[in-house]
Amino acid sequence: MVVAEKELGRRLQLVQGIHWLRGAQGDRYAALLRGYDGAGPQEHYAGLREAGPLWRSRLGTWVSARYDVAAELLALPAAPGGARTAVAWDAGLPAPDPAQRPGDDRVRALAREACARLWAGLGTEVDLVSEVAARVPAEVLADLHGLTGTDRERLAGALAAASGALDAALAPPAYQEAARLPGAVAVLRGLLGEGAVLRAVVEVRAARETAAGALGALVAGPQEWGPPAGQERQWAVEVVAETLRHDAPVKVHVFTAAADAGVAGQRIAAGEEVAVVVGAANRDPRVFDRPDVFDPGRARPDGVRPLVPAPYGVPLEPFARTVAETVVAFAAAGPRLRAAGPAVRSRRTPVTGGLLTLPVRL
Repeated sequence: MVVAEKELGRRLQLVQGIHWLRGAQGDRYAALLRGYDGAGPQEHYAGLREAGPLWRSRLGTWVSARYDVAAELLALPAAPGGARTAVAWDAGLPAPDPAQRPGDDRVRALAREACARLWAGLGTEVDLVSEVAARVPAEVLADLHGLTGTDRERLAGALAAASGALDAALAPPAYQEAARLPGAVAVLRGLLGEGAVLRAVVEVRAARETAAGALGALVAGPQEWGPPAGQERQWAVEVVAETLRHDAPVKVHVFTAAADAGVAGQRIAAGEEVAVVVGAANRDPRVFDRPDVFDPGRARPDGVRPLVPAPYGVPLEPFARTVAETVVAFAAAGPRLRAAGPAVRSRRTPVTGGLLTLPVRL
């Protein structure tokens, strides 16, 4: 155990040290992975796009942050097993079975029930991240698997412990967080079956990020708040679609190329690592007018939609989109949410880059 702990600590320090060194030497991708100020990963996006359509980081990874090239890269076949990781939390987990994905209507109905339960217990001041955005998808997952009692509590605890898994794969987390991941994955295996673990970790985190991002944008810009009576659902669809662009739940998608490919005048060889900075591509001013402005009603050119990757082979949109739309529609039907303090973003989460807290007054 002591040897394993020392090895984990050594690996985390080594990867973090490499990121800091390469970032200090001017490598923009390494700088993104090593962390950022309170504004979030967005502060790196312009520089990543300016570095070129497709360029090679000194970390050995091909990188693109421009919309057209990113879309082409996301269409490439990925090799099984994923890319190099700082914390290999997914080792041995089978790829998710598409046939096991629940229908959108089922997810939406369970999300409504979860929202009703949770909202009924909220006080006058709440943190929308911990009390709503993180809990609703976990409640939906528990209901999908028919978990009750202590199993339900164990699932919530394991999902919380595994919530940093997507970021831990690229940016070494704190030692305690990395050490918790294997145990959390083991609990999820026991409760859900090993074939459902990847989907659970990815979908629950993506749903949390999408719901929190949407609510955060609405609280920050109250002029956006509130649909016409009876149009809450369509309004929520537009709000979530803009959130997927403006504050993507997965902002960096890394994979290993399964075959040789020519993209943007560069030759990517099979086995090489590719990083698509989805968050920057979805704010590419070559494609989107006023890209840094949250505008649910924005007009988009034909065929242009937010890029949404599938980390670990798990599509994000069906579950995350449906849960987030339900949360936003439910919130719209109640009292307007007003900020009760500053929203806080995490600082070393290049993949999710989302809100840690969103305090509001009902």
